[in-house]
Amino acid sequence: MNKFFLNKKIHFDTLNSTNETLVQISKKIKLQNGFYITADYQKSGKCQNNDRWDSNPKENLLISIYLNLKLNIENSFMLNQLASLAVLDTLKQFLNLKIEIKWPNDVYVDNKKISGILINNAIKGKIINSSVIGIGINVNQTIFNKKYIATSMKLLNKKDFELNEIEKMLMINIKKQSLTLMDEKISLLTNRYNDHLLGKKLDSIFILNKKRIYAKVIEVNQNGKIKLMFGDGDVNEFSQDEVKLLR
Repeated sequence: MNKFFLNKKIHFDTLNSTNETLVQISKKIKLQNGFYITADYQKSGKCQNNDRWDSNPKENLLISIYLNLKLNIENSFMLNQLASLAVLDTLKQFLNLKIEIKWPNDVYVDNKKISGILINNAIKGKIINSSVIGIGINVNQTIFNKKYIATSMKLLNKKDFELNEIEKMLMINIKKQSLTLMDEKISLLTNRYNDHLLGKKLDSIFILNKKRIYAKVIEVNQNGKIKLMFGDGDVNEFSQDEVKLLR
């Protein structure tokens, strides 16, 4: 088990992006599962949909983790579930609050974003050769760009947190969820993901065909498609490229 997950890291004061840096490192050096990098600040951090990740220096956890699980490309969404559940379980150790996953893989508390996840996969044929999972968790930052509806652990609990403690707990949970996936317990990941799905069985606002629509979130399947029920009772599944969840 220890050989499977190395759990070694490199720390940077400043870089452009933890994901970009780790991808470049992985091209030069053969890495093992669990190798990761952290940074105090990233100049060009991004999250889902290429939005900028707003983070002040030394106030938040900025981390990218290397995994080589040899997944079939059809199971790529399992990585989203793995990462979002690891973040959720980590936050549960520090916050006695309801924590939810906004499809596809943002983590929310009190309808505000507390964590974002960005995954870069290296694909060969039908196999994901390796993955770099970038995670940002808002920890001690209290002022955010008004463009973003964001919160942090400090805003929620009115106290400072040690970044090292959160980092260690996150890596424990990344390893735990990775082993769950390696044991082919895919349905377990999917069921837990849906148990914590933001807006489940509630009317939510989506962008579909450039129009705002209301639909009820039913579930997300193993391939990452979201199942929606419309006002007329019709149920359809959509990929991330087809529909965007606003709130």
